[in-house]
Amino acid sequence: MSRERGSPGRECRTRDSFGLDRTKSGWRNDSRLRRRAADLQALSEGLGFPHAGTMSNRLIKTSFAVLWLMLAITAGVAWFRTGLALRDIPEQLDEWLSVFGIGRAATLYIILYTLRPLILFPASLLTIASGLIFGPWLGILFTIIGENASANFAFRIARWLGRSWIDEREQSRLKHWDQKISENAITSVLIMRLIYLPFDAVNYGCGLTSMSQRDYFLGTLLGIMPGLVSFVLFGGAGAAGVNNRLWVFGGACLFFVLGLVIARLLRRSEPKEGQSQS
Repeated sequence: MSRERGSPGRECRTRDSFGLDRTKSGWRNDSRLRRRAADLQALSEGLGFPHAGTMSNRLIKTSFAVLWLMLAITAGVAWFRTGLALRDIPEQLDEWLSVFGIGRAATLYIILYTLRPLILFPASLLTIASGLIFGPWLGILFTIIGENASANFAFRIARWLGRSWIDEREQSRLKHWDQKISENAITSVLIMRLIYLPFDAVNYGCGLTSMSQRDYFLGTLLGIMPGLVSFVLFGGAGAAGVNNRLWVFGGACLFFVLGLVIARLLRRSEPKEGQSQS
């Protein structure tokens, strides 16, 4: 920056690094503007007004939520217009995916299962369809991948959309519920999965809590297994080429009950309210 001396009675001018001339009064005005901007920002923080970045983030989330709602409504209307009953969906999926080879059909199935939470498509129907399409053993493998991907996808959506809203309510009952369920997150998720609470309700509800993604992943991976195996075997009992259908169906019932028994044992082992954990 260079300075140029002016004649008496004229303001001293400076030349900045961009080659622009500024007067001393100009620099003073810039300094005043910066101070005023800082004062306005401090005032807005004191009054509780959100920053521009916060407002932009909220706008993005609101836009996503609106588009998501529109997608779910469109999917519901489209399904209603087909007149297809829920009980017929596994067979329809079998007809649709059977035209592909096993690799391509499995890929499409996993993608469909992963994106399913966006339209709240019943997870149990896709699990049953897996046994019908791929048979019991491959069906279990592909459903483990798809169901876990689906659960964690929904968890991340809820964490992104709603977690900050929970954090803002320090004294609410939601905050108390959050702390209680997150203290022993793996066991909490295990029990919710084993007693067959609605799949997406658990996904989105856990996403709103402060539990870690790792604890949620482990609790889900272990907790869905009895129900997953049960529903896949149930669908596999009707698959073509499956022998001993009665045994397969019996195995489905056994795993279903096993999940409830494990959940009961876990709940008994939990410390009572007010007791310290040893």
